[in-house]
Amino acid sequence: MPTEGGRVRDALVPAVERLPELLYRGPMEPERPLTAASSGAPRVSGYDRASFEDGELAWGTDVVHPADRETAWAAIEEAVEANESYDVTYRIVTAAEETRWVRDRGEGLADGTLSGYVEDVTRLKQREERLAAELDETFERVSDAFFALDDEWRFTYVNERAAALLGRDVDELHGADVWTEFADADAFRREYERAMATQERVSFTSYYEPLDAHFEVSAYPSETGLSVYFRDVSERIERERRLECHEAIVETVWDGVYAVDENEEFTLVNEAYCDLLGVEREEVLGKSAAAVVGDGVAGAARRFTEEMRAGEREEATISFAIERGDGETRQVEVRFGPFVDGGRVGVLRDVTERRQRRRQLRRQRERLRGLVELYDVASDVSNAAVEQTTRAAIEERVANGLCGGPYASAWVGRSTGTDVTRVATAGSGDAPDADDSLVRTALEEGRVVTTTGPGADGTGRASARSDGGDGTSAGAVPISYEGGTYGVLVVLADRPDAFGTAERTVLERLGQTVGHAFAALDRRAALVSDQVVQVEFRSRESADLGVQSDAGRFRFERTVTTGDGEYVHYVRVHGLGRADALAAFADAPGYDGARVVEDEDGVLVEARTADAPITAAVTGHGGRLRTVRFGTDGVRLTAEFPQGVDLRTATESIREVLPDAELVAQRSMSRDDTDAPRADVLGRLTERQRAAFEAAYYGGYFEWPRDSTAEELAGAMGVTAPTFHQHLREAERKLLGGYVE
Repeated sequence: MPTEGGRVRDALVPAVERLPELLYRGPMEPERPLTAASSGAPRVSGYDRASFEDGELAWGTDVVHPADRETAWAAIEEAVEANESYDVTYRIVTAAEETRWVRDRGEGLADGTLSGYVEDVTRLKQREERLAAELDETFERVSDAFFALDDEWRFTYVNERAAALLGRDVDELHGADVWTEFADADAFRREYERAMATQERVSFTSYYEPLDAHFEVSAYPSETGLSVYFRDVSERIERERRLECHEAIVETVWDGVYAVDENEEFTLVNEAYCDLLGVEREEVLGKSAAAVVGDGVAGAARRFTEEMRAGEREEATISFAIERGDGETRQVEVRFGPFVDGGRVGVLRDVTERRQRRRQLRRQRERLRGLVELYDVASDVSNAAVEQTTRAAIEERVANGLCGGPYASAWVGRSTGTDVTRVATAGSGDAPDADDSLVRTALEEGRVVTTTGPGADGTGRASARSDGGDGTSAGAVPISYEGGTYGVLVVLADRPDAFGTAERTVLERLGQTVGHAFAALDRRAALVSDQVVQVEFRSRESADLGVQSDAGRFRFERTVTTGDGEYVHYVRVHGLGRADALAAFADAPGYDGARVVEDEDGVLVEARTADAPITAAVTGHGGRLRTVRFGTDGVRLTAEFPQGVDLRTATESIREVLPDAELVAQRSMSRDDTDAPRADVLGRLTERQRAAFEAAYYGGYFEWPRDSTAEELAGAMGVTAPTFHQHLREAERKLLGGYVE
């Protein structure tokens, strides 16, 4: 009678025989011989079970595909040694020589055998390969780079785009460890590990230095690995960086920068633009251009933009005035151009100060042009004034010359104190009258006085008149020389700011040149005049005469003007010895290089000085200082002036030096009564020639033996010896010619 176990086994055998899989048992050897095989052997391999059980065939050497034998056996052996079940998929070659895929699952038994079963998975494998191919095709169509990692950080898939961005081959990366291949990707590793730990998607952008690229990454985790999508965004990052840089530049430039779209609405304005308009940024963005800058400006900008799009113009600039939010009006200039896709961009600049500078430069150019004209006219007038033989001719030449140049009108007046008589007039215009405060101030203070119009530098003192008329300015120039004032020159300019510092300097020198010409005429008249006026003054201010002495009589034989603002005096000293006479000049301030020329009939001293106020006061009115005598009651000085000189003005000039000077005597004398008769021919000599001749004469150059050498006289006059000889020879030629002609 069968046992219970036998009945169960008998019941299972038919069921096992009907299974499609091959159930087997056999020793654990690489050849894999099977000592028992189920009826599924033909369905799996095409061989009957008896072929395996009789030992005709070995599963490992006769059925398993040659390419998979080693890897399949290695996987089984590794699992058995680890006391684990094995599960291996590999290929076999059937009895019909077909290659099919099988899945072999089993375990190692304690008796050293293997027990398992093999199932045909060819269809499943083909479906997986088909799905993998479809998946590969799908991944390759993805524009982003993509790769997949398993839970051990090995590449299981890499598409072509990813391989290209990473600079690797697909086959090179497949199965490789990501952190071995990309050891410097620390930032990426932290994010990937975070995704796997949290099982949540991560997205980030990071720079990978070995590839010098920025990547934007999205990583999707699962229990079996990580799917990573990424793209190279280096260009975008660089573009954003440039945009940020440009934005920083736009915000830091002083000019206003703006952009409007195709609908004429503001899309961008910088802070400078808002500051210029005196508004907030929110008040401009989104608003129409017409609402911000007005219909006229917006319309012109739109029209010019279309012309630029059509190639009809290269650039466009519009100037206009804007009223800021605080009520201030500013002059602005906008330069703009079109966007490629519509709208325009422009730069708004505040040109208020620039326009003011332009106006100022224009006025400066006008002043410079007037100054150049004045230089030319002053030079011509100066040369002409020296050539004239009468004061009236000089006055007419000066007035006409200035009126024909930079001034609308000019006139010359003669003065007695502050009383002025107009004697020569040229041009037309509302020039100040003779009794105008401008004229009186110029004479009283002895300087150029001008009116100050808009834009002038203001260094001239304005008279009671605000200017010379509407849009004009006026100036008064004293005509003086060496302390003597002969009159005044008044000019009217049709510019409100005509008299800058340089122009006043030229006018001042012109007044001195004309004054010098008048003084030369007076001196010439004194030389050739038959009559002279001799005056005597008394003063207790002896120190102001320059000579330091309590005794003696000083007769100024001749004072020679060197032409450089210096004088050479020849003084005959009576009542003092040679040493005391020299000491009187040596101790006096201002004298330089005093020497004794001769000591017969008193001591003749030659002394040079750069400051001779009394001499200048006398010679400035055409006279000469004759004698200076010191006594217990002070000092007495005698001077001679040509007939007709204004003695009142001359006395005022002397009293400017010696305030207590008192006129004690005045008498007219004929030329025969003077100490040194002179021929009319002296009037032919120039200033330099007469100075050289007088220095030679009074310095004893014509004596024998000579009291002075040419070198000594040249040194006293501040010229070279050849120059002194040249002037002296020309003077001698003219003087001798006057007798032989």
